[in-house]
Amino acid sequence: MNKGLGATAKRSRIANYMDAFPEEFEVLEDNLGGDEPSIKLQTKTREISLWCDDKGKVIEEFQMRQGAGSKEEFLIKQKAYNAINGYYNDYYTGAKIVKNSFDEGELKLELADRTVTLTYDASADSVEEKDRAKRKLKENIKATTNEKPKKKGSRKVEEKEPEFKQLSLFDLPEAEALSKPEPKQESVLKSEPAKAKAKGYDKWADGITVKNVCNNKKYKVKHDNGNIIEVFDNDYGYLIMARADLKVVDEHYT
Repeated sequence: MNKGLGATAKRSRIANYMDAFPEEFEVLEDNLGGDEPSIKLQTKTREISLWCDDKGKVIEEFQMRQGAGSKEEFLIKQKAYNAINGYYNDYYTGAKIVKNSFDEGELKLELADRTVTLTYDASADSVEEKDRAKRKLKENIKATTNEKPKKKGSRKVEEKEPEFKQLSLFDLPEAEALSKPEPKQESVLKSEPAKAKAKGYDKWADGITVKNVCNNKKYKVKHDNGNIIEVFDNDYGYLIMARADLKVVDEHYT
C-alpha cells in the first residue's frame, strides 16, 4: 500500500518551493527535521507556514503583518510578478536581468542593443513591453554622418539608464562570490562543478544557519547545490562556499 511521500522527500519539496519566493525571508520556526516537515517564515510583509501533503503538494498559508497591506493587495502583486516572469521565460530566457521588483511589478533586462522593461496591465491581463535603445547606437549615428538624423521615419534614441544590481531572492545567482573568497574556497570552486544534490547529502533548507570552519563566521543558507552552497552574509551579500567548509548549527540538523 502506498503510504505517500517520506519525510526526506517532503523536506526537499518544501526547500524547492522556498526557492521561488519573491521576497527575502527569515525562519521563525524550523520543523523540517520532524516526521511531518514544516517551517514558519517571516518576510517584510507576511508570516508564512509551509508543509507538504502525502501527494507531494506544498501547502502555503500566510497572513499579512500589521501595516503591510491586505492579503488581496499582495495576491495582485503576486499575479503580476508571475505573469511578468512567465513572459520573460517564454521570450527572453537567459537575458541579463538588472531589476526584478515584486513590489513595483517591474522586470528590467539588458540585451545587446537595447534595454527592455516588462510591466503588467491588470485591466487587460497582459504584459507590456517597453524598449530603450542603448547609448552606443546614438554614438554610431554621429560617427558615420555629419548631418543630423531626419525626423521623418527616424527612431528616437534615449540616454541609457544607469545600470544597477538588485540583490533579491529571485535574482539569478552570479557565477562568482560578491566578496573576495578565501584561498581554500576559491580552489574548491575552480576544481569541482556545482551539483544540484551530491549523493549521500541531505539537502539543507534555505534559511538555516551554518558556520564556516575556516573563519568561524555564521551565515544563512540561500540555496543548497550539493557540494557548493550559496549563503547570505550581512556584510557582503550572497557568497558561494564549499559544503566541506561549512557546519550546520541549527538544532534540527546537529
